[in-house]
Amino acid sequence: MKKVIVTAILFSLLFGAVNLFAQEPTTGLTGKGVKLGLNLAKFTGSDAKDVKMRTGLAFGGFITYSINDLFAIQPEVYYAMKGAKEKYFDEPSGLTIDVTEKLDYIEIPVLFRVQLAGGTSFKPNFYAGPELGILLSAKVKGEASGVSVETDIKDNTKSTDFGLIGGVGAEFPMGNGKLLFDIRYDAGLAKVIDASPAPKINNSAITFLVGYGF
Repeated sequence: MKKVIVTAILFSLLFGAVNLFAQEPTTGLTGKGVKLGLNLAKFTGSDAKDVKMRTGLAFGGFITYSINDLFAIQPEVYYAMKGAKEKYFDEPSGLTIDVTEKLDYIEIPVLFRVQLAGGTSFKPNFYAGPELGILLSAKVKGEASGVSVETDIKDNTKSTDFGLIGGVGAEFPMGNGKLLFDIRYDAGLAKVIDASPAPKINNSAITFLVGYGF
């Protein structure tokens, strides 16, 4: 999936470079809008073994401040469902337990965008930047033989997360605004578990977003 994002970024660069100097200079607050999408989240790190993706929602809003016709800063605030899935074999009972770690955050990225000039109906961009995550809830759910048990683990999970985001997007005119598409990768840098010593487990996510800009 990372290769898909890298390929999309290279495509945007090649496509936009043809008309890079064709766009009109624009500065200041040049956009705002909302985005909704799918989060494919999982744990990474040397202690995150045999984990699978947890699928969840991501949605929120953004503003875009253009420094010039090429560079812009885009702060965002959105809700993101993270965590992971895994299987655990309990030897005493002989049961295989399906475990889902559900970590939900308010996330605040500050993205630095390069805005390329495509055609009149397509404008690609790519971006990267840091992100702060504020934990809203943390639960673990276990399921086996039709029985489900859910436990709150917020006291054992760090209340904040830090990471880096990189991705590629595209804008298409739609009515008086713009239809937006994003693909991004979110790499967590902070350990998830609040313990000493903390296991080497970090958040990560691939996110697909659709939005509308005003």
